Amino acid sequence: MLYLALGVVLLSGILMALVCHRKPGALLVLAYEKIGTAPKNSPLKKEWTTVNQFKKTLLWLRAHGFTPINAGRLTASATRPPKPVLLVFMGGYKSFLTDIFPLLQDSKTPATLFLPTNATGTYNKWQNPHQEPWQNLLTEKDLKMLAKSGLISFGALALNGEDLSVLPADEAAYLAQESTYRLHTQLGLKADAFAFYPFQKKIGNISEIAPKNLPVFVDTPAANSLTEKATFHVFFPKKNPWKTSWNLFTRR
Repeated sequence: MLYLALGVVLLSGILMALVCHRKPGALLVLAYEKIGTAPKNSPLKKEWTTVNQFKKTLLWLRAHGFTPINAGRLTASATRPPKPVLLVFMGGYKSFLTDIFPLLQDSKTPATLFLPTNATGTYNKWQNPHQEPWQNLLTEKDLKMLAKSGLISFGALALNGEDLSVLPADEAAYLAQESTYRLHTQLGLKADAFAFYPFQKKIGNISEIAPKNLPVFVDTPAANSLTEKATFHVFFPKKNPWKTSWNLFTRR
């Protein structure tokens, strides 16, 4: 009984140390996909976030002292606030402009938008349409308007939204680097980061695939968001609610 009590005390101490020890400037990355209400019976409901859910997240972050930044502030020379949070939106969906951007504008909240460069103005062709209807993506005109706001920075996904985790490294590297290149030459946008999305399995050769000299975002424990390294672990609140909640709790 004594050993059990000692074990509980020790475990409590470890948990408290983890909660209370937060490196100043440690970056929290919250990632979102589709905005709105998922179609009835869709198997992809965890990809959807309602406007009201996102609004509540914004209010919670502000109330607990988090400062939203965008990927443009992740360079080595940029200083971070004590509790930075990066809000990223994967896929370049049209609903970002119609439903989320007005909230960001009203609250002057920066965010980062990740795009499959070659799919601009089309639809999310990487998704199986038998699972759920395709969604429209932002047009070049939309992107230029967002860029002018000064709130939105941009990052690249694979050229057409391909899943790089299932491709040979050389093919995946080409799709990643070409997309980043076209973001600038084709769309006139500066690439501040690169993200692996979507993905079916853990990506073990990140450095071989990702474009050089850019921050990289990936949903795998191999990436550590608690350091100054250029690879950051993202949290999807709808897909991993408990993991996201724990990280919010420990950094509040």
